[in-house]
Amino acid sequence: MNNTKLIPYLTFENTKSALDYYQRVFGVTDVTRQAPTEKQADEMALNKDVNLEDLTLRASFKILGQEVNCADSFMGKPVISSLISLMLQVDMHDSDESTNLENLYKQVAESEDAKVIVTFEKKSSGDKYGQIVDKYGITWIFNEIK
Repeated sequence: MNNTKLIPYLTFENTKSALDYYQRVFGVTDVTRQAPTEKQADEMALNKDVNLEDLTLRASFKILGQEVNCADSFMGKPVISSLISLMLQVDMHDSDESTNLENLYKQVAESEDAKVIVTFEKKSSGDKYGQIVDKYGITWIFNEIK
């Protein structure tokens, strides 16, 4: 039995702001956020005048029931990479999950803070597929398979 999980872990310059964005645009749920303690700030050699409540040591949220972890980049400004994409995949025979995926795609696609790269529609394979890039440069793949 394999108990290993692969959980996406995103790094932001301002995770607190990113969490607000994902709640507003993607409707994410189960949002948690932890600021660093004074001891942790000392260990990371953060400036004494920084407001710890504005920083995020660790955070998480769920999107369509899937967990995503995130935190601030304490090593400098994070670099945006087009090499990373997150795929949300459902079985098209599960009508509830298919509806949830389609509704999420529409919600995000209608946002001014995201760019549709590939329209979510049925492809020649019979699967439905679409891609959206969010304001942080993360590509979200919406995939409904047979």
